[in-house]
Amino acid sequence: MKYFIIITFVFFGFCPFTSGQDSTQQSDSIKSYNLEEVEIISTKYETTIKDVPLPVEISDEEEIFSISSFTPSDILNKEAGLATTRDGVWGTFASIRGLNRNNIVALIDGCRIETANDIAAGLSLIEVNDIKKIEVLKNASSSLYGSGALGGVLNIITEKGFYNDAFKLNISSISSYGSVNNNGAGTLSLNLGSKKWFINLRGTLRSADNTETPEGILKNSQFRNKNYSFFGGYKFSEQHEIKINYQNYLAEDVGIPGNSLFTPNAEVKYLSAERNLASIEYDFKNPFKYFVKLHTKIFYQEIDRVVENKPNVVTYSNNNSQRISVLRIDPYGNHKTLGGLIQSDWLFDNHFIIAGFDIWQRKLLTERERKVLIEFIDTTSQTVTNTVNKVFGEKPIPDSRYFSLGFYAQDEIAIIKDKLKFILGGRIDRIEIESEEVYNPIYEITNGAINYNPPGKKLYWSDEKADDISWSGNFSFLYSLFDDVDATFTASRSFRSPSLEERFQYIDQSGFVRIGNPDLEPEKGYFFDTGLRIWKENFSFTGNVFINFLDDLVSEVPGTFEGRPALVKTNIGKARLYGYDFSFKYAFIKNYSLSGILSYVNGEDIETNSYLPQIPPLNGRLIFSFMPVNYLRFSLGGTFFADQNKTAPMELKTPGYTVYDFQVVTTPIDLGFVKLQAAGGVDNITNKSYRNHLSAYRGLILVEPARNYYIKLKIDL
Repeated sequence: MKYFIIITFVFFGFCPFTSGQDSTQQSDSIKSYNLEEVEIISTKYETTIKDVPLPVEISDEEEIFSISSFTPSDILNKEAGLATTRDGVWGTFASIRGLNRNNIVALIDGCRIETANDIAAGLSLIEVNDIKKIEVLKNASSSLYGSGALGGVLNIITEKGFYNDAFKLNISSISSYGSVNNNGAGTLSLNLGSKKWFINLRGTLRSADNTETPEGILKNSQFRNKNYSFFGGYKFSEQHEIKINYQNYLAEDVGIPGNSLFTPNAEVKYLSAERNLASIEYDFKNPFKYFVKLHTKIFYQEIDRVVENKPNVVTYSNNNSQRISVLRIDPYGNHKTLGGLIQSDWLFDNHFIIAGFDIWQRKLLTERERKVLIEFIDTTSQTVTNTVNKVFGEKPIPDSRYFSLGFYAQDEIAIIKDKLKFILGGRIDRIEIESEEVYNPIYEITNGAINYNPPGKKLYWSDEKADDISWSGNFSFLYSLFDDVDATFTASRSFRSPSLEERFQYIDQSGFVRIGNPDLEPEKGYFFDTGLRIWKENFSFTGNVFINFLDDLVSEVPGTFEGRPALVKTNIGKARLYGYDFSFKYAFIKNYSLSGILSYVNGEDIETNSYLPQIPPLNGRLIFSFMPVNYLRFSLGGTFFADQNKTAPMELKTPGYTVYDFQVVTTPIDLGFVKLQAAGGVDNITNKSYRNHLSAYRGLILVEPARNYYIKLKIDL
């Protein structure tokens, strides 16, 4: 059945919207076809895709505008080797070749997003309308980014503003609406630029109701958010530039439809989830011969999460004479990250060298209140004779600190000019972990009277200190077989030190208990990737085959805690992931094109001879695009996922599916004093009921959104 779906899919040529490197033959005002000149910066220096031997995916501004998306993850699932995992409509993250969350370094404008990892919402704290481009490095990148880049790097780049020879003022807005959840959003931006300075101010309001699915309303999936940002730059001279960035994102009333953390009837939502980011960076270009650039940056990011959980749990004790109702559980988490880097770039005859160090520290503060009503019942008359209100104060995770200091260097060597280049890089990191001791419950309030030494108080976590020193390395080459054909190879050694949550977690939401392990070992791995790329005028192709060997992957295994079922963090030994991802674009007639992707990954626990969890099944996309007139582009497509039967113990199997989509986008229409651009389309045209394997891993998101009509309008003054 799987292969019949693939053959049928290819024969009819139906596919999804656009891949990150979609390059249909169209006018320059929409998008240039030749993508080899697209610039990227996630390699820690400015270069082009064609000059990078690494597997890279790009989602650009035009693509982001033309598709419907609630979060950055909704954009990324259009790319080869990438998939979306969700714990709701708002709470999402991305999977890169079968690795996700903790194994991926997520960046916003080059600043780490360090936050809770049990709910897939790390990327949801970024407004989609602020994004200019998303760059994804699909291979292990610890030699550049340190711990956490085991599975790759995801860098979200926001709108920045512009310099201009003469003073210029630009006002723009983006308005959008999606029918599947009444998702309405409006963004207003103000840009001022001159030869010496620029300022960019942006603000967005967004609101969404519960999401419709083909099987009914997905309750408690609503959300609303607002954000504003400031970005400014000043050039003291052609050599010296300083840039300042501030971002505030606030989501409120965000429903979490449910997962295995909670009881089946629980009503859980974020009362608020807020991200504040401030950064300042300085560039000194061409200090002297061979020294082409000095780059420094300091950033501070704080993320606050306030959760409300109504478990709707009632139990009886003492021969039904006591009725105990857990009314609410209110967790709170505060995540503070302070970091900086200094990097120098050097250019010699046939060597381009970058060298520097980065340093960052994350502090985590958590607390939780559990509110319980105890009713004493007369078993004869079944009447309530007395009530007691109790509040238990707890710490789910100790106050803790994660500190990282890394030194890195990389040399790009042109062996044969425009023919063969090698890249050699290495890094050494020191990581320190500290946590304070925790007694739970911290306090108990009985009918308003507080007791800081309640009965049953005991030590849950002793104060801990741990040090990790690890090294990373990478070797890659790029060989031009012909002017428009090249081959690539990459080998790297990467690592990840376990997070604070994995080491010290104690989550009890009246469902499963989840327990951390302070004795976890760092994850380590060796990664290999080889690729072939073709850059023709009307045809391009990128294909990569990879295999990764990992040791001491952190996972959860069933266990017990205080006599209750629990999931306990542990190192699972040795694992292997292997697969491929391909993408192509072909302009077969002027203004008509076909593009597509195909991705596959398999993950295995070698020691237990079982499959790894959260591995996306074989999937592919095609898209047929055409421009009947120069200012209008239509795209008809769909996506298929094969069934996933290679599942980990206790993981749900998922059937395969195919869905179809349609979009239309205009070029910017110049009316003299104003420019207009519009986009619209239909997602899930046939209103297909289907399940995303990654979203079904932990819980109740068993059906994806229904048919969705959307429209967008951009106005530039």
